[in-house]
Amino acid sequence: MRILHTADWHLGARLVERERLHEHAAFCDWLIEMLRTEQIDALLLSGDVFDAANPPQDAVSLYFDFLKRLADLRSVKAVITGGNHDSASHLNAPRELLKRFEVHVFGHGGENVVDLGGAVVAAVPFLRERDLRQAAAGEVMAEVQAQVRSAIRGHYAMQLQACRGVAGERPVIAMGHLTVLGSTTCDSERDIHIGNLGAVGADVFAGFDYTALGHLHRPQKVAGTETVRYSGSPVALSFSEAGDKKSVEVIDTQGMKIETMPLPAKRVLTRVNVSRSTLAADLEKVANACWAEVTVKLDAPEADLDRQVREAAGGRFEVLKVLADLPQSQTSAWQHNGPALNELQPREVFGELLKERQIQGEELQSVFDELLAMREQKVTA
Repeated sequence: MRILHTADWHLGARLVERERLHEHAAFCDWLIEMLRTEQIDALLLSGDVFDAANPPQDAVSLYFDFLKRLADLRSVKAVITGGNHDSASHLNAPRELLKRFEVHVFGHGGENVVDLGGAVVAAVPFLRERDLRQAAAGEVMAEVQAQVRSAIRGHYAMQLQACRGVAGERPVIAMGHLTVLGSTTCDSERDIHIGNLGAVGADVFAGFDYTALGHLHRPQKVAGTETVRYSGSPVALSFSEAGDKKSVEVIDTQGMKIETMPLPAKRVLTRVNVSRSTLAADLEKVANACWAEVTVKLDAPEADLDRQVREAAGGRFEVLKVLADLPQSQTSAWQHNGPALNELQPREVFGELLKERQIQGEELQSVFDELLAMREQKVTA
């Protein structure tokens, strides 16, 4: 059996308010052709189908158009799990209809065992804290972390047992949407559990023949383990992914051979560091037609820096972000040299507020984490 593993489509995502739908549409075109020409038997999509719990209608339309084209192939089964960005109920709404076309959708956790014929899949979506444990008054973060990680480990152990009972000698594959220790993260990923409580070791997946992971956007093996992999996102979702080569994984269950299939680049992102004194010459080296984040090394602040950089680019490429690299003596009073507010996660914003007010905030941070977790659960339910 040949299985294709992908994840983290984030349909509806934007980059500095730039639309990405045409890039996602091009990926869907490529994927349908790949499924056909590579004689793929099953598609695994490991979470974050959409970028938001309430995605824009054009993103939803693209998703259903892809599923229609997938069904038209008449040869490819699919397993789709929810991620931390997805609404479980939104994903699950058409599941009974999709099951008629051999498309199996799982927004919520449970005993989600799918028999694909040549392999059996434990289709584990993102496990929210309420799926893993009951909160109690007076808990400290270390206790919560231990409970969450133990519950994740126990969940996969039960899934493995259930799959083995069905599979016999056939391969058993796990899906998951979580952070695994030893992986490399990007700027575009949201903490999957507050404070990263749910990060687990790759040994959680011991006993599975392959683990198809989602959540981290950089394609990678986990801690050097060949059979535990993140496929990564098909589209670069932040400038921190500018140098990444996007791909999908293809697994041949006969001998468990794994092949990384590169994706064609439809949109080039680049990060550029330039000097103010040689701005025009430095920008001449930037490739045409890309989207760029430009950091300019300055001796002193310049109020119209953004305009100067865009003019120097001369329309050959689009400058989405301009950052100033100033001497330490110049930054504190004039400009915040860290990420912009819209680039921070809510927990980071609250942490910055505590620092600014000089508040010792461990207890307050714990309360904020609980409130944030409650809000996340309500939004994505």
